[in-house]
Amino acid sequence: MIPASILNATPWSLEEEKLETEQVELHQTLFAQANGYVGIRGCVEEGYEDSVKSTEGTYLNGVYSREPIPYGESAHGFATHNQKMIQMPNGKFIEIFLDETQVRFGTKQVVSHKQKLDFKTGILTRETEYLIDEKYKVTIQIERFVSIEIKSLMVTKVQLAVDGFRGKLKVVSGLDSHYEQSARINDPRVTESSSTESIALLDAHADEGQCLMLHQVKGVDAQVVSVCAHARVSGLDYCGGSTINGRTCITYEADCDGRSEARFEKRVTYGHSTSSKDNLKSETLAQHKSNASLSYTDLVTWQQDCYNMFWASSDIELSGDDKLQQGLRFNQFHLFQSTGRSGESAIAAKGLTGHGYDGHYFWDTEIYIIPSLIYSQPKLARDLLAYRINTLESAKARARQMSLQHGALYAWRTIGGEECSAYYPASTAQYHINAAIAYAFKTYVDATGDWTLILDGGAEVIFETARLWPQLGHFNRRRHGQFCIDGVTGPDEYTAVVNNNFYTNAMAQMHLRFAVKVADRLAKNHAGQYKRFALANEEVISWRNISENMYLPFDDELSINPQDDQFLDKASWDFENTPKEKYPLLLHFHPLVIYRHQVLKQADVILAMFLLQDQFSDKLKRSNLAYYEPITTHDSTLSGCIYGIVNANVGQYEQAMQFLQDAARMDLDNLHYNTEYGVHTACMAGSWNTLVYGFAGMKLRDGVLAFSPVCPDKWCHYQFSIVIKGAQVTVSVTASGAEYKLAKGETLDIIHNGEKVHLIRNKSLFLRNKMEIRNHD
Repeated sequence: MIPASILNATPWSLEEEKLETEQVELHQTLFAQANGYVGIRGCVEEGYEDSVKSTEGTYLNGVYSREPIPYGESAHGFATHNQKMIQMPNGKFIEIFLDETQVRFGTKQVVSHKQKLDFKTGILTRETEYLIDEKYKVTIQIERFVSIEIKSLMVTKVQLAVDGFRGKLKVVSGLDSHYEQSARINDPRVTESSSTESIALLDAHADEGQCLMLHQVKGVDAQVVSVCAHARVSGLDYCGGSTINGRTCITYEADCDGRSEARFEKRVTYGHSTSSKDNLKSETLAQHKSNASLSYTDLVTWQQDCYNMFWASSDIELSGDDKLQQGLRFNQFHLFQSTGRSGESAIAAKGLTGHGYDGHYFWDTEIYIIPSLIYSQPKLARDLLAYRINTLESAKARARQMSLQHGALYAWRTIGGEECSAYYPASTAQYHINAAIAYAFKTYVDATGDWTLILDGGAEVIFETARLWPQLGHFNRRRHGQFCIDGVTGPDEYTAVVNNNFYTNAMAQMHLRFAVKVADRLAKNHAGQYKRFALANEEVISWRNISENMYLPFDDELSINPQDDQFLDKASWDFENTPKEKYPLLLHFHPLVIYRHQVLKQADVILAMFLLQDQFSDKLKRSNLAYYEPITTHDSTLSGCIYGIVNANVGQYEQAMQFLQDAARMDLDNLHYNTEYGVHTACMAGSWNTLVYGFAGMKLRDGVLAFSPVCPDKWCHYQFSIVIKGAQVTVSVTASGAEYKLAKGETLDIIHNGEKVHLIRNKSLFLRNKMEIRNHD
């Protein structure tokens, strides 16, 4: 069990001020840096003592290796191959020697250590002081960032100071493509892998100041290139380059005579091709030459400008709870870093911070992450939805594998679009991923008014995924002729392959209603484009008929929505006699043991209460909360934030507060004891969702933003921004009321506590809880 991190609760940074060797892997995750394409774990450049457990990682979002899934017994439709986010050569790699003694991070040599990751710039700074052989002092100062402006570039500035040593200082710096990643035994969420398993060396060379490595990605027709150059070298002499043991490096030396200083800049450029091509190397070298020509000052300025633009619409300011403030910003920071920006990649469950889940994308993106990005970074949300458009053909192929005659079924876990999960009850059976994708498209269009996404491929995604539902269900005479969906798994992975999962049925209903709405609008306004979808009127009519007659389970005796047809008939889980060390249950009990009990891994019915909240009364939400919350383990980090939102929506703020705290600090405090394998991006987005959808009570009603905000006594105030249809409104909430200010756009109507009000640009509007209104500049 990895202990919780001990880091300062600073509002705009993550700071470590002492050596914590037992938390190295955890801190490597927390201090990770990325730009949506290149991701690096927060490892020290000079390497670690053998006694220190470390997990290196350098990743390219959307680039993966492919390997067969081994089965003892297989069956038709089982996933055949796994995809893994590859480990690229480590461009941070530096070795430092005093004569034959190597300087390495650990308890034997480190006498002081501090580092800081600045959320405002994405720049990491570090100073580590070593005492070698109990008489020589070496001080290493690092400044490092992954460029937001230039997606291929990582930049490091290195300064060395050596005191009391007379002899040869040697510095070896370059690219390391030979490293392994650790795994937790018997944990299906993490697999063991190494860089040598995912890439094979094709070419490598090192000459004065520059190293290059070209690799073939294993199992797919793709190649990757890494180029490293050293510039502004002082206090060191070039001694040649070499390629050995998977490393391509440059060696520098200096003769020390008591006090010596050295410095250099290191720039690493990464590139890839989705098919092997002869010009990849030359194209990457050209990009690298361009990167190397830029001044360090300009690169830092661009970095600051990019983050300034991000925080202008994404910051959450909160006073009265320093730890919560840090957690909210830390989460926003990592979401920005990890989100793919090309339409060819998405955002992994662990972002670009670790190898958990092999770097796979899940439904987390559409249900947790996109609904937060839509209102803060709509361009990033659009890029994520474009990824679903670009992988639609794979979803169509998966539908045929699953004996569906037409339509599309998106993979439960994937990178390139192919289903990668070998355990179908908790993956393929979760057909609700199709509805999740439709929900994200719907939310995006409603909030942005950007209909072009529908015309540019979104409509086909919505229609093809909608075609799934008529094939999965039937009108059941035993349910008064209502439409029932059989043999599916809902969000709760502790209950599998059931009939009429409430969440799935409710979301399918939403999906079909939206598909009908899109079809009607296309037919009316874009008849030419509509014809190419070959939608028969009968098909659209069937979607409407199914949605109007969808069976949504309800139990009159308990006044709740049963999670599925059999859930309430199962035995209760013995929580009282399940010790704490037996959680999460999936690591300690066979799935069948879990499946035959009333126990939830995560929000299921309660998730529907949030996503489709206007369909359900507060009374029903409270009843469902009262029933399901005591039997939910929250073994999934996707769970607590949803319970937090719904508790806040029904006025149960004390419960909501604890769920918000947990979501905001999930990784900083390592609450699930597995952050060393990567952050939990859906939970990170969930903290924004809990504050905005929960405590601020935000909804979108008929295209109009509505708020019913509250500010708990513990907080002095909180503030956030919402981007909607090109406008941006800043919302600042205190115990007495809320202030709204239109920062972008000329005018905007909003609803505060049920009353519509009109905002004018740069005019603040303060609304008291009793709707007393006053205007001021």
